[in-house]
Amino acid sequence: MSRVAPAATHRKGEVMKKRVIRLVAGSMLAGVLLLPGAARAQFGDPGVPQMRGDGPPPAAAPFRIEKLDPALDDLIAPDARPVELARGFGINEGVTWVPDGGDGFVLVSGLVDNVVYKVTLDGKVTALIEKAGFSGEDPGNTGFQTRAGRSHVLLIGPSCTGLDSQGRIIWCAVNDNRLMRLERDGTRTVIADKGPDGKHLLSPNDITVLRDDTIYVATNQFGFRNGKVPEGFLESGIWRVKDGTLSLALSAKDLGGVPNGITVSPDEKHMYLSAQFKLLRYDIQPDGTLANRRELGEGEGIIDGMKVDRLGNIYSTGGAGPGVVRITAPDGRVLGLLRLPIDDSEPKRQICATNVAFGGKDDKTLFIAACDALYSLPMKVSGIAQGPRP
Repeated sequence: MSRVAPAATHRKGEVMKKRVIRLVAGSMLAGVLLLPGAARAQFGDPGVPQMRGDGPPPAAAPFRIEKLDPALDDLIAPDARPVELARGFGINEGVTWVPDGGDGFVLVSGLVDNVVYKVTLDGKVTALIEKAGFSGEDPGNTGFQTRAGRSHVLLIGPSCTGLDSQGRIIWCAVNDNRLMRLERDGTRTVIADKGPDGKHLLSPNDITVLRDDTIYVATNQFGFRNGKVPEGFLESGIWRVKDGTLSLALSAKDLGGVPNGITVSPDEKHMYLSAQFKLLRYDIQPDGTLANRRELGEGEGIIDGMKVDRLGNIYSTGGAGPGVVRITAPDGRVLGLLRLPIDDSEPKRQICATNVAFGGKDDKTLFIAACDALYSLPMKVSGIAQGPRP
């Protein structure tokens, strides 16, 4: 067995530390705070049970509702259980409900497959938009390398999806560094890719669309291998697209961390953001910028996509796994946690929570992008769905 000198050990530890920090900062799938044990799990310590990477899978666990405030009973029935609509995505994101004038369907972003999928309520899956995250032929210098279960995968697919007021699909072409729209005739329109100074939009990660079709975009370095961003790109932050013009609403520096999830309050007066495991609220100013920071929470269930219900409660997600959806009242009270099932089968299935969306015929179904799976969960309260609104 080889021995490592103390200085070399220190250098190795510093390299590992930097790698962990880069993963947390750059990946929408960081998911869990990388404390020492969790860090070992992320990097394949065979002695630590883990959902992704080497070693044994974690012990199986059923879906569980963890009530932390009596008000949770007004939002979800104690005996509510999720339905698995589809599986086999590896790692997914960007769920959006599309009414489609009838039964409707769910959009799901395939981060590994580079596809926006259409999933019907009876579980039929079809590829709706191909080459949606990266339209090139050679992904050698793009994408984020990670683990999905035991598999080593490259994430080059689209991140966010959404709808404008006409019901047209919008999505984040992360590795093309563009915000895109699918037209009625099937053609694709670039909504935003450059700022007024000619610099390129940095990897769009998540969006929220206001009633007047103003789009707020959270950007970070997720679309570049190892988080190395070349010259000529706009800074990370929250960008606003209004009438075809791209402007900075809040920089990542002022935010205090790399932005990830983003959603707007029902009255469109406040913006909710996730950054470095913190849930933050900002006031939307008349000029579209974000100000008056307020911290609503920190910790489990805050790192990835989020949505609101019609009462203003925020549903945030925990990222890579295990799957946690955190429900927070507008005043910051944590009402409860929705803990998705854990699968102990082999090959490993990564069940996480990367984003959520309300939909269904009455907007009382919560759809959860759960890495390998897509779940639907009945709620008592309706959510704010995107697209044409009464």
